Amino acid sequence: MNISATTSSTGVYSQGTSPDQDRMTLGKDDFLKLLITELRYQDASNPVDDREMIAQLAQFSTLEQMQNFGSKLEELAMVQRATQATSLIGMTVTAVNSDGKEVQGKVSGVEFYGEYVYLSIGDERVLFENVVKVS
Repeated sequence: MNISATTSSTGVYSQGTSPDQDRMTLGKDDFLKLLITELRYQDASNPVDDREMIAQLAQFSTLEQMQNFGSKLEELAMVQRATQATSLIGMTVTAVNSDGKEVQGKVSGVEFYGEYVYLSIGDERVLFENVVKVS
């Protein structure tokens, strides 16, 4: 298939949404844009084969399902962290605070801020992920 020259390419790659994800990813919207661009610039005398088009649509469907699965998996992980954190209420834990110092005491409560889960230990508030010991 011949493809004519295009102007500058913008928006093909999208930045990941999580703060710790610094790599570029190709999303379903980008895949759909590429597919439409391919159809727009295809050679009229030699159009895309039906089987090739079906394969590309199947790839698009698979990509969408994988992204939906990833989203649901993130939600499940958040619920699991919340459940684990609340199960620590009343227990004595050792955790590392934001200053890098160890804090030990009974967990008196749990706070949720977006994707972060904090434990209240005395006057301190520490990330659930920073618990190093439960006793």
